[in-house]
Amino acid sequence: MYLKCRVESSHWALKRVLQNSLGNLCSVWDAMNNMVTLQHTEIRASFETSTHVIGHVFRKTLYKSLLGMVSRYALNQIAAEFESVHYAGNNPSSCGCVMRTTHGLPCACDLFKYVVGCILLDSIHMFWRRLNFSDQGISEPEVSIKEEIETISKRFDELDVCGKFTLKTKLRGIVYPNQNSMCPPPAKVNTKGASKKPMKRNPRSTKRDPSY
Repeated sequence: MYLKCRVESSHWALKRVLQNSLGNLCSVWDAMNNMVTLQHTEIRASFETSTHVIGHVFRKTLYKSLLGMVSRYALNQIAAEFESVHYAGNNPSSCGCVMRTTHGLPCACDLFKYVVGCILLDSIHMFWRRLNFSDQGISEPEVSIKEEIETISKRFDELDVCGKFTLKTKLRGIVYPNQNSMCPPPAKVNTKGASKKPMKRNPRSTKRDPSY
């Protein structure tokens, strides 16, 4: 729904620039070029505002690592979400984590961890940290498992022989998923319903057969 509104807004803005459906290719091209140039200028102005202008609301320790690094729109969204920390911070079910899912920004339950500190820059999606049109200096955050590997190695040394064998088997299942002992059954197994067993019935019995 949000994307549809953005498309309709751009369509309306283009029709306002063109004014009518009559005209040659050159006039339409000039109108569209002027519209794109205006949008480009507005985006550059928003970049400058986000980089150099610091609002009074964000002069707090909470936003210390985000100032000049995150767009002003994202900061406003975080500030609005921070107002619901007091009643949704301890209850993730009431938070819903909508802001994290839809915008890539910390939601109320995430901001609850930063009440006495500052929000980490890595918790902000790369989209809101792009404040120029150049690709220089923009890179995806590095993801490493060195800390986890060291923890697993220390845990492995503390286990006994059986524990080491179990942990090693689990790790081999992750590293070599195609080299495990599991194999498909030789024949297809029917898992629907109970197994059919032939019923032995006395030919002289007068009892009614329920299946009949």
